[in-house]
Amino acid sequence: MYDFAIIGGGILGTALAYQLSKESDGTKIAVLEKENEVAQHTSGRNTGVLHRPFYLDPETKGKFARCAQESYGFWKEYARAKGLPWKEVGTLEAALDDIEYARLKKYKDWSLQNGMADEEARLLSAEEVRTIEPKVRCVGALLCSTDTAVDFGAFTRALRDDAKQQGVQFIMGKAVNRVRENHTGIEIECGDGEITRTRYLINCAGGSALKIAHWMGVARDYADLNFRGEYLIVGGASARLASRNIYCVPRHSEFSFLDPHFVVRHDGRTEIGPTAVPVFGAYAYRGLGKVWSKIAERPVINKLRLCVNPEFLRLCAQEWRSVLSPRAMVSRVQKFLPDLRVEDCVTRGTAGVRASLVDQKGQFVPEVVEVQTAHSLHILNYNSPGASGAPAYAKEIMRYLQKGDAV
Repeated sequence: MYDFAIIGGGILGTALAYQLSKESDGTKIAVLEKENEVAQHTSGRNTGVLHRPFYLDPETKGKFARCAQESYGFWKEYARAKGLPWKEVGTLEAALDDIEYARLKKYKDWSLQNGMADEEARLLSAEEVRTIEPKVRCVGALLCSTDTAVDFGAFTRALRDDAKQQGVQFIMGKAVNRVRENHTGIEIECGDGEITRTRYLINCAGGSALKIAHWMGVARDYADLNFRGEYLIVGGASARLASRNIYCVPRHSEFSFLDPHFVVRHDGRTEIGPTAVPVFGAYAYRGLGKVWSKIAERPVINKLRLCVNPEFLRLCAQEWRSVLSPRAMVSRVQKFLPDLRVEDCVTRGTAGVRASLVDQKGQFVPEVVEVQTAHSLHILNYNSPGASGAPAYAKEIMRYLQKGDAV
């Protein structure tokens, strides 16, 4: 019998195990992970950008913004102490017209509301942009100097090692098949029939989190859709077109993950992307996944209402064109990096899958969702920039559990 069992060995589940074991002496904690290593999915399949919260609306994404801001200092010190990659490349958010530039002014306000220092996010004219990134074409931009290239997989493995030293047991290669709640706690049954018992369960299972919540009879008014983000590796002369991350201003804020960018990784590699194509499985890194089983998952009405949104359908068609044709993706990035060459962008790079919650109105849920039962807490919709804010959010969960006497 464990005091806490955490399902999911991604960056959030691992950070929470680290935090719980650090602040709760003698507490028996287990992390159940279906893979044989931590951070094998979203936590290790991302752009590696440690985001500052300049672009996050403090009203609709306040928790993500607050946690990203509060975690920055922790991550910086942790990377230094552990010798982990930390490269402050910065991000240039480029506006292609005056309407987009007006949105950047709002981003500047948000950066201050979210606690960033005034000098971290600066509005630049087109001329000022050309002095620092001569190949970028825009009417103006916002430069966030402290966006940092990291390796979130390495961060997760380092937290795992520290958590294990603090007594946490990582139970690897255990896919959860069933979860049952009774008056004493939770029984977790894995694929091999082995039962793990715990006084309290924390569901941090990422793409499988909603399924586990539904097993326990909660969050049944939510559905989820999976989107695969694919990148192209930039080679040749095109790899040196910019020294910073170059993002374009999202044209559709409710579908902000559909906008392309040029990313500089911690090891110097550059990629463009992502596509964001709908797939039918949380781990469908190739192909479509199990189409009919995903469509049949309840509640179906949420997904149907989203899929009759003509704007969403047009955007999905655009994303599929970018998957099928590197030229289509390159043309989208050429709007702000016109010298990018198609022949330099033919090799597939990183691919990750995001699970986004859809509410009963057929709209994407912008913020993290927490649902509790007597013996469990379910963390749903923990998306980007979730990795950036994981340490602070783990502490927030700790305070939440302490207030309810779970700890």
